[in-house]
Amino acid sequence: MRVLLLGASGFIGQSIVLKVPQHVELTGTYFRNEINSEHGHFECVNYLDAELDWNQLIEPYSCIIVAARANAGNGKNRDHVSQRSQIAFAKMIKAVKESESKPFIVAVNGSLSYGDRGEELVKTDDEINPTGFAKSYSVAEKPFRDYLNQLNDIAIVRAPWVLGSGSWFTQMYLSPEKIPIIGKGKQWMAIVTVDRLAEYVWQLVEMRTRGTYHPTLISRCRQKNFAHIVQQVTQKQTQKIGRFGLWRMEKQMRESILASIKMDDGEMNRPENDSANGELKAAIKEIYSSFS
Repeated sequence: MRVLLLGASGFIGQSIVLKVPQHVELTGTYFRNEINSEHGHFECVNYLDAELDWNQLIEPYSCIIVAARANAGNGKNRDHVSQRSQIAFAKMIKAVKESESKPFIVAVNGSLSYGDRGEELVKTDDEINPTGFAKSYSVAEKPFRDYLNQLNDIAIVRAPWVLGSGSWFTQMYLSPEKIPIIGKGKQWMAIVTVDRLAEYVWQLVEMRTRGTYHPTLISRCRQKNFAHIVQQVTQKQTQKIGRFGLWRMEKQMRESILASIKMDDGEMNRPENDSANGELKAAIKEIYSSFS
């Protein structure tokens, strides 16, 4: 099986590369951060390039994994780059429709597309109502949603909080002197490790079944409970981030960390039991040991 991975140098993309099955011939793309890995062949591709020949790029492959997302420092710039991404992905979809190989697509996007859902259990067939960063990034995802709605061969993965080294977890919970409890800390966090998410992506590649999917979680807990587990591992003090501290944040960042999204992964209450809490603690210990 020949697979094209867009965004192989990113946080999630790197783990997808490391988990590639032996029977897959992988080609990964990067833009600024060159990749040296024995797990595939890697090419420099700017998917935002208006002159990119998508027909030529995708034709050799039976599957395309999209883990690429152009980042930006503020909401205005995120809107701009997301609009450019929408144009690029629409061209990619057009090329897929015109191709002889008709590759299956697996597109990895975020759970913030569902919006702040409070205590509601969020299912895969729920409507989207983007909040936080997804207010911008859901614009880029639109060609994939439209393609799925037309009953084409695509799987959209709604990734929750993805736990791993060098991610939001390091920036928010390990680097600061104190561990934040955000607002009242009652908002739900659905959590998956980056390794488990990568394995789940490859499962979808093998299944080739259209639809929207939630990866199997390692934990589903409230933010204050997550902070207390981090505290047990790091022995750091916690610090409440109140109204004043929240309003000093960039708007989409504030909306993102306050959003309560209790994702349904099909495992009923398993992500909330003591075993899940133990698995979460073990994952945090592993990250913290390499960080410290």
